[in-house]
Amino acid sequence: MPDWLTIVIAVTGLVGTVLGVLGISGYLGERARHKAAKKNLQEDQTEEQLQEAAEQRLKDSIRGVFQEENKPINEKLDNITTDIVAIKEDLANNTKGTVTLLRNDMKKSLDYCKKQGYASSSDRANWHELYNTYGKLGGNHFKEFVDAWKEEFDELPATPPVTKKKTSKKVNSED
Repeated sequence: MPDWLTIVIAVTGLVGTVLGVLGISGYLGERARHKAAKKNLQEDQTEEQLQEAAEQRLKDSIRGVFQEENKPINEKLDNITTDIVAIKEDLANNTKGTVTLLRNDMKKSLDYCKKQGYASSSDRANWHELYNTYGKLGGNHFKEFVDAWKEEFDELPATPPVTKKKTSKKVNSED
């Protein structure tokens, strides 16, 4: 065989060997990178799961503490709610009673002023204060009557009617 053929065969064999080694080396390197990435992913997932489990244990512990602490608070809130309902009921009853008393006082004051024939400035101030408070407290269920009383009251004179004085004649008895 010619020398040049031996050299070509030797070079070809050497190139084939080098390329084979490089190919195997590349394959093994890629496989190692793939396994490392897979291992890193598994480690990351495991770490996330451990972190989530730790957070859940912490949340559960905190929830347990709050549940124990909230029991007395919830009982107190229930008592407060009961008290508020009772206070609202009392307030509604007091408002209803006050509205009734205001209406009664307005009627009595109107009747008194009509009887005397006039309403003084203090009578007017008092009556209008009763009327305004009555309205603010929601005393509108008798509003048509109360408004009619207001018109009647406002029409009363502000000064007493002039009356003629009766003069009495003295009878002298000379007996």
